[in-house]
Amino acid sequence: MAGQEGKKKNGVIAKVGMVLVVLVGVAVAWIGRTWDPQEGIMLNIGILVQHQFMPPVLNILDRPLEEQVEFLSQITKRIEGGNSESGLRASSSPEFANASFGPNATRVAHLNIPSSKETGHLIPVTCTCPPNVGFEDTNWPLILYLHAGGMIIGSVQSELPLARYLAVRVNAVVCSIEYRLAPQYAYPAAIDDALDASLALLSDQGRLVANALQIGLLGANNNKIGTFGMSAGGFMAAHTARLLTHAGQQVACQISQVPMAKPHGGTDSILKRWNAPFWSSPYNAYAWSVYLKGDDGSLTQDWKVSLLVDPPPETLERLPQTYIQIATKDILHDEGKMYAERLESQGKLIRLDEYDTYHVGITPPMSKGGPGENATERVIQVFIEHLS
Repeated sequence: MAGQEGKKKNGVIAKVGMVLVVLVGVAVAWIGRTWDPQEGIMLNIGILVQHQFMPPVLNILDRPLEEQVEFLSQITKRIEGGNSESGLRASSSPEFANASFGPNATRVAHLNIPSSKETGHLIPVTCTCPPNVGFEDTNWPLILYLHAGGMIIGSVQSELPLARYLAVRVNAVVCSIEYRLAPQYAYPAAIDDALDASLALLSDQGRLVANALQIGLLGANNNKIGTFGMSAGGFMAAHTARLLTHAGQQVACQISQVPMAKPHGGTDSILKRWNAPFWSSPYNAYAWSVYLKGDDGSLTQDWKVSLLVDPPPETLERLPQTYIQIATKDILHDEGKMYAERLESQGKLIRLDEYDTYHVGITPPMSKGGPGENATERVIQVFIEHLS
């Protein structure tokens, strides 16, 4: 009797073992198909776990607005979670992490700027500067930083380590604007916030407030203004530069990484890379649909919306020199290239750099060890050349 029970037990163990072997084999095969040997470890891990961070957006298409907003806010929180000191030191270079943590970390101040378009609305802005900025110093460059996320996710906090690193490397004051997001706030809320905050930061009153918070904005040079952002941030950085120029403010340099440029897509890369990791065509379509909610099609031909539509001639003539980075495995590749070609025809393109990587493969820490590893360094060098 005991022998029969032992045989049954051994048989169960053998079956469980076979199942585990099969599951491990399936997992190894799946990882093998997914793993890109050209990329670094961080980006490949990101590809493997991306659905935990960004579940399919189709899950919320028919849900009430409140549920859509909550779904997207949870994605933002997960993205922000990787910015701890231990996380940065494990995934980034010591120099990158030291800009946020340690004795030589940048100074940070938080401002709230009143909206000129909506009574009672305050626009949060986070400014950071190198620790050696003095109150009497002058001639500091100012970089206006707009975060990524398709105008539906993301936050200043999610990209603050990069903003702080830029402040140290470029030797500049970097101010990141927390613009309002769709679907809760459709166009033009985001760009209104970006313009209002930018103009306030360039005003005497805004500089005095920042200076009182120990940020060296009082010494910022209005002839050394740059805008920066990636993806939706690249789109927002471009439009912030356009609108500041249109308002009479000279902008010296704009840098847009993998920018959203063409509302509703429609390019070959959108179709060919439909389910690309990190920013897919369904997410892109959803983002444009809620950002331009209620549009009858006319906004897609508006120069304040599409980067492929020129601003008025007097504004176009004074636009800043612009540096563009695009990625070959990105759904936004084609529209970014179209935008760069348009800039080149207008004499406004510094350079177009194309990286054989994915959407986030040009930003730290995802770029580490991959084809886009030097992308941030090139951004820094362009800013130094044009804001010095």
